[in-house]
Amino acid sequence: MSLKELISVARGEIPADLLLKNARIVNTFIGEIEQADVAIYGDRIAGIGDYVKAKEIIDLQGGFLAPGLINGHTHIESSMLHPARYAQAVVPRGTLAVVTDLHEIANVCGFEGIKFVTDLARKLPLDMLFMAPSCVPATHLETSGAQISSKEVKKILAHPKIIGLGEMMNFPGVVSGDEEVLQKIGASKGKVIDGHAPGLAGKELNAYLSAGIRSDHESTTLEEGKEKLRLGMYLMIREGSSEKNLDALLPLVTDNTYKRCFFVVDDRNCSDLLREGDIDAVVRKAIDRGLEPVRAIQMATINAAEYYRLYDRGGIGPGYIANLITITDLAKLELDMVFYQGKLVAREGKPLFTLPPVTLELRDTVRIKPPMGKSLRIAAVDKTYPVIEIVPGQIITKKAMEKVKVVDGAVTPDVERDILKLVVVERHRASGNIGVGLVKGFGLKKGA
Repeated sequence: MSLKELISVARGEIPADLLLKNARIVNTFIGEIEQADVAIYGDRIAGIGDYVKAKEIIDLQGGFLAPGLINGHTHIESSMLHPARYAQAVVPRGTLAVVTDLHEIANVCGFEGIKFVTDLARKLPLDMLFMAPSCVPATHLETSGAQISSKEVKKILAHPKIIGLGEMMNFPGVVSGDEEVLQKIGASKGKVIDGHAPGLAGKELNAYLSAGIRSDHESTTLEEGKEKLRLGMYLMIREGSSEKNLDALLPLVTDNTYKRCFFVVDDRNCSDLLREGDIDAVVRKAIDRGLEPVRAIQMATINAAEYYRLYDRGGIGPGYIANLITITDLAKLELDMVFYQGKLVAREGKPLFTLPPVTLELRDTVRIKPPMGKSLRIAAVDKTYPVIEIVPGQIITKKAMEKVKVVDGAVTPDVERDILKLVVVERHRASGNIGVGLVKGFGLKKGA
């Protein structure tokens, strides 16, 4: 793309490549809707206003035009889709940029897994922007398939598509001043550093933030979110498959705070992507809960872009990347066309792009030592045992002490009281390590 020609298109001197006429533009800069034409040259918006010359003209006839949606924090591995199939699922929904922390694939395959996704991302009509995994493994208590040290974090951060340090899950390590944790933060100086601090408050939260961590997606209560906002954190309002915090946190979004808030999904599986959508589903739900539609779109576009310093995304303005969506019904966020870098890539929920071939890579990663029957046994030495209690719609859990069912000296599942056995088998190194415990809240009546 020639910068000189982009300027000439903006001046109306030469034809645009694409002209979107008679658009009602969702202006995320000022929170208003305005009527204008949008001239596009190459992958950029050249100008907003009254334009005539273009190689191709699409008359939107008063339809809404908004920036492409940005999913500000997700782990694409949780979709259980190949990255190409993930793009096929979310792009027709209007998601044209995702910020993803690949700590799930990195915990299995290390740098090789990160490289697999970053290489493939270049072939997709979706801006995948990556955060360097900060916790591989998540804590010293875990056995992972790989380890990423502070030296390797520094190497990963040199990649042009790595824009910051991924969620620092080891908040105890930050607060206690763990040297390796602090070195990872030090290696990220000048970059965006995402947080992960469930339930952290008071001086411990102050200590965590003093390390330069600026966001959090783990708030589950109004009070928790308010304290984090007050202390300068960006509040990621999460609505994923198993973690649903929108209803609790949406009251925090006011005229004073909304610029410090944006929507994320964190983890959304393929069935939810198919049934409900991606970040579009979160916007739709927020509007349904009473959030003004333009503000909801701001929280799924420009707010995330500004936090991550993506200054050419999130808005419709001269020089911005032409990632755009057309909307037929703003209140219901019903989408028609999706443009990626000025090219039509989806329409009426259907992808119009060709996927790269899916190759068989990163195989043979599950290595398990066959468990012995006795290793799954919980000896009944007490009348009560600790039970993990599921919190509906959340990924946090509670600890409960329950009387247990005992058969032949062993604790057994009590289906009537919804107390089930939970087994975790180490799957990376065939070490034979097994964790056995009890869980309540799944409601399963039959199974293994």
